[in-house]
Amino acid sequence: MIEVMSTNQVSVRRKELAKVRRRWTFVLGAIGIAMIAAISGSFFFGSMFEGLLDTNSVVYLEGGGRVIRVPAGGNLQTAINRAESGDVIMLDAGATYNEIVLPKKNLTDFVTIESSGIAQLAPDTRVSPQQSRSMARITTRGGGKSAVATEDGANHYRFVGIEFVPSTKDYVYNLVYLGADSDKVADVPHDFEFDRCLFRSIASGVTRRGVGLNSANTVIKNSYFEGFAYPEQETQAICGWTGTKNVKIINNYIEGGAENVMFGGSDPASAELIPQDIEVRGNRFNKPQAWKGKNSLKCLFELKNAKRVQFTDNYLENNWIGTAFRITVRNQEGKAPFSTVEDVVVKNNVIRGAGEGINILGKDDTYPSQTLKNLSIANNLFLDIGAPGYEGGGYFVQIAEGENVLIANNTVFNVGNTATLYGTPPRNFVFRDNIVAHGNYGIHGLADIRSAAARQMFRNNVIVNNRRVGSGDTSYPSGNFFVQDLGAVGFVNAGGRNFALATSSKFKGKATSRADIGCDVSLLPSN
Repeated sequence: MIEVMSTNQVSVRRKELAKVRRRWTFVLGAIGIAMIAAISGSFFFGSMFEGLLDTNSVVYLEGGGRVIRVPAGGNLQTAINRAESGDVIMLDAGATYNEIVLPKKNLTDFVTIESSGIAQLAPDTRVSPQQSRSMARITTRGGGKSAVATEDGANHYRFVGIEFVPSTKDYVYNLVYLGADSDKVADVPHDFEFDRCLFRSIASGVTRRGVGLNSANTVIKNSYFEGFAYPEQETQAICGWTGTKNVKIINNYIEGGAENVMFGGSDPASAELIPQDIEVRGNRFNKPQAWKGKNSLKCLFELKNAKRVQFTDNYLENNWIGTAFRITVRNQEGKAPFSTVEDVVVKNNVIRGAGEGINILGKDDTYPSQTLKNLSIANNLFLDIGAPGYEGGGYFVQIAEGENVLIANNTVFNVGNTATLYGTPPRNFVFRDNIVAHGNYGIHGLADIRSAAARQMFRNNVIVNNRRVGSGDTSYPSGNFFVQDLGAVGFVNAGGRNFALATSSKFKGKATSRADIGCDVSLLPSN
């Protein structure tokens, strides 16, 4: 049953619903009249009768703006099909609704689909699974269907306080899929928002992806992604590979197996469809300890084909195997030689626990591609890279190819090499003002560590002798500072994980910019 009512303020919709219930006596009494009118061809009452026949009762009230209530057992798809710009479709908290397809309409404002328990979900606050009782649930019953899918060109839909979860153990490629079947830019779905939502997989089946994010003008915020990892499956919580444009992923908790979040990984039909204009900010990335040794794990954040990406103010932890970041240009199936990674900023993040730090491949080594350019990795704190419990070489950076790459003002606690260069050296590569460990081999892969080119690339870094290598085994160019232990760096309280430089540190104010060497911890997220 669907009730449609007008209200000037969403905050009074419950009172309006009470008024609707009092009107049911009138509506039911009118059924007899509607039946007679339907027989006689009355258009108005015939339409009402038709609605009642398909169990959808529609009541219009005076005023502006509409709230459409779909109670448990109601037809959500019908409500969406009838909704207009600015309508709110309210679902009963705790109720379950079947999968839906968002149709293309001439909408100019959002149709909002939200839970009746939204008042219990504080605005601008990340939700958790413990709050699911305040949410309505949209599920997929299997058969390859997503809980939410889109028609080509669908636009202007907002979800608030909704839980998305499979109801069967069938394989699900995308729990929510925002994307087109068409390869035309004009058909890319656009203008979506997910706020205070819960995306969950189930252990008895396989849900490969939480959101297939092949849409434009899309915001995912204050939400929670849980459980997207399985053995022998490359899974992601969020992934976009074609048509993804102007996307914001803000203040979410995100679990993902192979990659928590990835852009690229499948070839778009044209360069116009390369994922671009992406902001990932203020999120917490995690791989639960229970996944270690059981599920397919790879990295926390990966770019294979993307332009203009801002990855800032995030807290990442527990990449049990492999690198925290993979920034590797890939023409995945060999059909997209225009594939590239360009204009990327990774800044003000905390990375706590990974087998390795950052793997950068500036050009596809299998198929033709463009060359990575304009990558900045600055003011990040890397903790426990290669520490016990994490599988990997413990290096901070591994890089081949690329152009205009800056790695600056990071504080890094790594077990392995400072940096490893292999293959074709990147052009205009600068590694400066970092605090980082030497490992066994320091800066490895340069043809001549004493050359002017090496000094230009690696300069003004504090390199800690964490492996206690002898003076004859050190590997770094002149123009850097080599210290024997962390105590010589001069942190405020390294044991208490306060990695600001003390006023007594000889590296305070000694960065190229006259700031401190290493990261400014005051700019980092706490969790």
